[in-house]
Amino acid sequence: MSSFRKRHVQKPIPGTRTSPQTGQVITSSGNPSLDVVVGGGLPVGSICLIEEDKYVTYSKVLAKYFVAEGVISAQSIFLGSLDEDPQEIMYKLPKPLNDDEVELEKSAEQEKEETPKNGLRIAWRYNDLPPVNSEQTPSKIGHHFNLMEYMDKNLQDFVDTVLWNGNSDEDDDKLGDGEEVFLRSKPIVPPKDNAGENNANNRNESNTSCIEVDLGQEMRNAAPDEFHRSTNPSTSIQIANNAQINQQTSPSSNLDNKIQAHLRLQNEQKIFNNPNYQHLLKSVQLLAREEKFATGSLLYRNLCRICITSLGSPLWYDENFSQNILKFLTILRAIVRNSSCVCLITIPMNLIAKFDETLVPKIRNLVDYAIELESFAGSDRETNLTFKEYNGLLHLHKITAVNTLTAYIPETSDLAFKLRRKKFVIEKLHLPPELQEDGTESKHTTGCGAGVASSAASMDF
Repeated sequence: MSSFRKRHVQKPIPGTRTSPQTGQVITSSGNPSLDVVVGGGLPVGSICLIEEDKYVTYSKVLAKYFVAEGVISAQSIFLGSLDEDPQEIMYKLPKPLNDDEVELEKSAEQEKEETPKNGLRIAWRYNDLPPVNSEQTPSKIGHHFNLMEYMDKNLQDFVDTVLWNGNSDEDDDKLGDGEEVFLRSKPIVPPKDNAGENNANNRNESNTSCIEVDLGQEMRNAAPDEFHRSTNPSTSIQIANNAQINQQTSPSSNLDNKIQAHLRLQNEQKIFNNPNYQHLLKSVQLLAREEKFATGSLLYRNLCRICITSLGSPLWYDENFSQNILKFLTILRAIVRNSSCVCLITIPMNLIAKFDETLVPKIRNLVDYAIELESFAGSDRETNLTFKEYNGLLHLHKITAVNTLTAYIPETSDLAFKLRRKKFVIEKLHLPPELQEDGTESKHTTGCGAGVASSAASMDF
């Protein structure tokens, strides 16, 4: 009897690769310089927290990078926000650059760096320090984007996209083509308990349509084949009433018992006082449960990018805000860990610190990467000549080892970012050379005597 067994090798997920440092399956965050900071990319099954700057300017740019990378890599996208319309964010995604355009930008920047301004060159001690940017770091994943131009809308028509904005007034219809990849162009939210009566004839006449995410759909997925063949588009309450009628006529039916047990389970799972958390979590959960995002799937596999912007903003506040957001992040991390997903969340941590200062370390403890963007806008550093080349500082508060024994350790934690016309760049914070104004300031040097100041003239020994 042969001891050889057929080996089943899982196909790699599009847009991912294995990290040479940690052996993790990583994907690009959309910004090449941010990929270098976190060790080549974000691991699959991780949550990256971007702590928003004061005016929420630069965190939006990173969120657009994250979503745009998913569109170009043909990955599934979930975009949720209460502060902005997700459809507007999709319209304003940056335009991807081809290889020729990237090479032209590299050559133009090299010429600009080699040409000194006002006869000043970089100090000799900085020559051997590699900057933290994507242009000098080879990468097999990720793309470059141009922030000055918007992405072509036709590129988004072939991407599985789910948008969530907190509204439950629109109806969503599934495409009947039977393909693995389908289109979801409108905001998709699970309706409230009494929202099924108004979801009758709201259909969009465009080519793209949406999928209704409700409790009844999850019940049909969990029920046997006889329940799947039912085509009655009723809500969960109507299904429950029908189940009670069927139970009276055929009390021995196992299907009715499963439906009632599932309804009781749904009622027990309502652990949030704020319905927005419940609706958002249910939408993410239904998408992550699809077969193509299963970790053990041997057939077609894909990656789901979950992007939630401005979570914890004043629109999410209620009397139990602290408990709700901690519960939400705990359940979300479990969902992301058990599926082929990667998540990026932006949170206004400066507002949360004013609400409850003890909540900040608790939130960072529930994510894998915690990155703070400290903007110079409105502060004294904005006019300081020392930081004139940058728009703010980047602080790495947490890097977690996900499915690996050793976490990536960056070379330095002194990082700064700057927003150019076409891209967002993260670099090492270098101290500028000594600043002088027309040589009019008096120069003082320390002499041989203790505490004796001498003139600028040379001393004879």
